[in-house]
Amino acid sequence: MMKELTEKQKEFARCYFECKNGTKAYMDSYGKGKTLKESTCATESSKLLKNPKVQEYLAGLNEKAESPLVLTKQQRMEWLSRVVRTPLRDVDDQSDLCQELTETSGPNGCSTKIKMPSKLGAIAELNKMDGAYEPDKVEHTVLGVDAILSKLNDKPIKVQDGQRGEKA
Repeated sequence: MMKELTEKQKEFARCYFECKNGTKAYMDSYGKGKTLKESTCATESSKLLKNPKVQEYLAGLNEKAESPLVLTKQQRMEWLSRVVRTPLRDVDDQSDLCQELTETSGPNGCSTKIKMPSKLGAIAELNKMDGAYEPDKVEHTVLGVDAILSKLNDKPIKVQDGQRGEKA
């Protein structure tokens, strides 16, 4: 009996499903907080994509995505773009952009308050979907003790009682 997928494997499959790039999906799911070689990511993602359980999980994601009840990425982006471009005065109680409708009546008459999604939030979400704010890749090098010691000056350190050491 085959073991179930780990959370990392599921995350890899979801990333792959979104970007269709195995190397990037592996980096995004397994490389958080680590520096991974691109060749390693390519090799490992290839192994994962050949795993029957990963293939089965991806097939399930495809079935869900093909459902008419699920918005495609393009449809989500178009809706968020409408949020940004539509003035509040053009949103009424029949609009899909209307999140909340409050009608009040009093001695001075009736008023209607309509709330729509945040334009800044929609812009931020569109930027995430486009990958506009991906962090810069930073290479980190960890030096061993020998490398650190070789960088120190060869001058001896003078230490007097109760004082910090100073280089001679």
